[in-house]
Amino acid sequence: MGRHVDRITLAEARRLAVRAQLLDSGTRPTAVSILKAVQHLGYLQLDPTNVVARNHLLVLWSRFGRYKLADLDRLLWRDRSLYESILFIAGILPTADRPLHALRIRAAVRGQTPQHQRMNVWLRKNAALRRDVLARLRRDGPLPLDAFEDRSIDSWTSSGWNDDRNVSMMLHFLMRLGVVAIGARASGRRVFTLASTWLPTVRPLGRRQAARLATERALGAMGVATYQQLRHYYGLGYYVTLDALGDLERAGVARRVTVEGLPGEHFVAGTAAGDGDRTTLLSPFDSLIIDRARTERLFGMRYRMEIYVPKHLRTRGYFAMPILHRDQLIGTVDPRMDREHGRLEVLSLRLEPSAPRDRATHRAIESAVEDLAAFAGASDVRWAEATPRAR
Repeated sequence: MGRHVDRITLAEARRLAVRAQLLDSGTRPTAVSILKAVQHLGYLQLDPTNVVARNHLLVLWSRFGRYKLADLDRLLWRDRSLYESILFIAGILPTADRPLHALRIRAAVRGQTPQHQRMNVWLRKNAALRRDVLARLRRDGPLPLDAFEDRSIDSWTSSGWNDDRNVSMMLHFLMRLGVVAIGARASGRRVFTLASTWLPTVRPLGRRQAARLATERALGAMGVATYQQLRHYYGLGYYVTLDALGDLERAGVARRVTVEGLPGEHFVAGTAAGDGDRTTLLSPFDSLIIDRARTERLFGMRYRMEIYVPKHLRTRGYFAMPILHRDQLIGTVDPRMDREHGRLEVLSLRLEPSAPRDRATHRAIESAVEDLAAFAGASDVRWAEATPRAR
């Protein structure tokens, strides 16, 4: 007999995804609840784009509404229960996950990929720069980037921003190897310190234990996903394996399903009970929607970030933020913070053809925009004249 595979509707799959991302109901924001949220999600992506607020701040706002930035700062710089990393992307990670991520650091040390091998060759060629950076940090640290002299003998070459940025790349690589950490931010600029003085020493998890833990957590954070989608989940996907999924199935933690209208077998964790009643806006980098192909299949909305699209070719806007209304993506709002005048400008509101257009929905969108404005420090919201409003 073949294995029994349940079937769920697309609406149930959306509810599973929204609930798993902690977007279905507002939780009172405290330092404790913020830490639990980051631990559940596995990461917060850091990005320099600051049209309204930085991405990691917006991801938390979408889940909590307005919260105290001091609580996040406390977790990063006083309690050190969160830390900045560039292990896979620039991000904020739970310190409790360091035994898991130590496996990735070990892979870099051993040169398990061509990228790791190139890094290690360059580090050996610039051993003098490495010794100088570490000696300065031991003697004078924590220190900002411009405190170090470029003593490289072999320049880092690339076609990107980091070409010939030798001190930056040295610090970047030493962070990837777990030797250097970010110990503070001064006016937004990173301040570097020795990881041994900032973060607890840990031992890497065994591969099987890491795979089981990461696979269960990735599924818990996604709610419903194919194996490949789990593999693509930032923060945890690197460790996901089919064997671990099989273990979770046998233990009753994961369930294999098909989703109405979607190709392939999916795995689910939890139930799709309840539909939530929240309306919020999502950063373009939000973990619910960062996998654009999955987003389009689950929610039926094609979304692409248009920051690098010429203005005359944009369809949604420079920093268009998807609108999550209950368990559906119903459109986008393109906001911009006018910091000089303390005002949030809404440049456009674009609703999907299937989106509800009743007064209650419009009011829910306006309320989310107003809360975003207050979070960003605006005292006023200005809507473009052609933007539809609730009546």
